[in-house]
Amino acid sequence: MDSLSQLKDIKPIVEVPDYSLYIFICLVGVVLLGIGYGLYRYFTRVKKTKQPTPKELSWQKLQNLDFTNTKDVVYSFSLECEKFLDEANKTRFETIVKKLEKYKYKKDIEVLSKDLEDEIKEFIKGLRC
Repeated sequence: MDSLSQLKDIKPIVEVPDYSLYIFICLVGVVLLGIGYGLYRYFTRVKKTKQPTPKELSWQKLQNLDFTNTKDVVYSFSLECEKFLDEANKTRFETIVKKLEKYKYKKDIEVLSKDLEDEIKEFIKGLRC
């Protein structure tokens, strides 16, 4: 017998479906959606949680002092200006506070003098926020 006759026929080529391109496109899409969602959450959270600092709040209070209410002006000025003090304006602040002490501890107090009010306004204008 012939050795070739013992050989069996080779089966024809079978086509195997290839889904690797579709799987790759889906994975890239999922990754891009995840990155987009993460960025969205980050920027909306940062926007919502942005709170003014204590120094910014003090600056707003100093800008909105109501000079018709003397006691409020005296206490607010004394407390809020301390956050802005440095070597250049510390002595001026202390002299203004000494002038304001007579308004602090009395029950019924008179209105701030125009000179003292102008001095307080000028001091606030000179502060660096």
